[in-house]
Amino acid sequence: MDSRFFFAVFLSILSALALSCTTQAKGNRFYVDLQKFPLYVKADFNPSDAVSPDLQDGSWRIKEQWPGAVIRRLGLPGLPKRIFMSPWGRPVREWTFAVPFSMDASSLDDDAPIIPCLYLASIGINWEIYLNGTLIRKEMHLDGDRIIEQRYERNVIVPINNSLLQKEENVIVFRIVGDPTDYTTGFTYQFPYYIADYNYIMRKHNDIDQIIVISILAILGIYHFLFSAVFRENRYNLTCGVFNFGMGLYYLWRTQWIHHIIPNTAVVMRLEYFTLFFMILALMAYTDKLCNAHYFIVTKIYGVFCLILAVSQLFFSRTYGSEAAGVWQVAGVLAMIWIYIYNIVFPFNRELKKGKKFSDILANTYPGNLLIFFTIFALTVVFDLIDSLAMHYSLDLTRYGMVVLALSITFMLFRMSVIKDRELKEKSALLEKVTNPAHAREKVFNSYGLTEREKEVARLMVEGLDNKDIGERLFLSNSTVAFHVTNIFRKFGIIDGKNKGRAMFLVKLLN
Repeated sequence: MDSRFFFAVFLSILSALALSCTTQAKGNRFYVDLQKFPLYVKADFNPSDAVSPDLQDGSWRIKEQWPGAVIRRLGLPGLPKRIFMSPWGRPVREWTFAVPFSMDASSLDDDAPIIPCLYLASIGINWEIYLNGTLIRKEMHLDGDRIIEQRYERNVIVPINNSLLQKEENVIVFRIVGDPTDYTTGFTYQFPYYIADYNYIMRKHNDIDQIIVISILAILGIYHFLFSAVFRENRYNLTCGVFNFGMGLYYLWRTQWIHHIIPNTAVVMRLEYFTLFFMILALMAYTDKLCNAHYFIVTKIYGVFCLILAVSQLFFSRTYGSEAAGVWQVAGVLAMIWIYIYNIVFPFNRELKKGKKFSDILANTYPGNLLIFFTIFALTVVFDLIDSLAMHYSLDLTRYGMVVLALSITFMLFRMSVIKDRELKEKSALLEKVTNPAHAREKVFNSYGLTEREKEVARLMVEGLDNKDIGERLFLSNSTVAFHVTNIFRKFGIIDGKNKGRAMFLVKLLN
């Protein structure tokens, strides 16, 4: 499978995603972008604020622009300071978020039915939502001042009764309870937060692509597990299976429907972090063994580091877990640079020094294939970083780049295995000819369909005997020997039997 095929697949995925993103919010007949309106935030919660909040009483802090709104980053007075990587969290507190917004009256007068829904990119940790004084969603799980179960969720869709929406001024109020130093207390994701028709939301935020990604990664992971179990000499492929299957699990933990199985998102996020911390390590170990035939000491040290982070976050506060994830991200970037340089670029350069062509190395070696695949994956990561800072398309190309990388490595493994198997067979055949020429010769005789008498004559021809000597050895007349020799030449496809026949016979026999 040519590596250019995977590049074409990647471009196809990118084109499809870009096309899907051309559906802008303004193309929907009913759409209210909440982030175009100011966000009001204050400490504590009063039930009267849910019905008719007095936004001018001086207790509110106003955010005209709010790309996400996490309590710890809003600069509110009286917030406790957190020591970085402290294992313990802070006592939970309450806050009120309010967004007054207006609507286009004509959007509600449309003849076509509308199912209005609120879409939130993220919200946590425990929360309630009120629209014009009416509770529309509640995820509070408290025992006094203690949170029993956390509800930090992504891609939240809340149906709204049409009668609750007013044609002019509206206000949506969020009661949020959580650790003030936790990065998930509030709205973690920068965007989007809006109200729109249910059908539009489902088209824009369905989980089909997520399910496909998870399925592909899980299947590839199982394939590598089985491959390493069958071919014991390639046990290092187990680490590739861990990488693929682990990434599938990681994306599974981030789906909305996992909450139906594990409602407490504190547990889900610990599982998410635990899985994530080992992914780059698995890729690092795989490329170590694949391209350098041994594990570097750097990989072993990085493995101990990841193990400490993964296990410790299971027992400490989730805020510690999020900070541990930040430390892991920095170390992960350095680990990826190590993989790129020591497991791809350096082995690639060694192949160049052997006199091989650049294109041949790219197409027919592990370092060459990995150079292409990792470059494509790196481009998706860079694009997503730029997108999050400036363009805001929210394509999440890294996820699809991950699938392309996993597929590419799997097909590379299959292709290289076929090539190595072919080379091994050729070497075995050559070795058999050298070490046991008689046995190899008999195979050739059988393949050309020689009779037993013809085989006897052919063996003596190989020893260099002429027709007369063969006749004396086998007690045959010269004419009978000549008859058998002619048949042998005919079966070997040799026409010139008088002059160069025996030389051509020996050449075909050896090749």
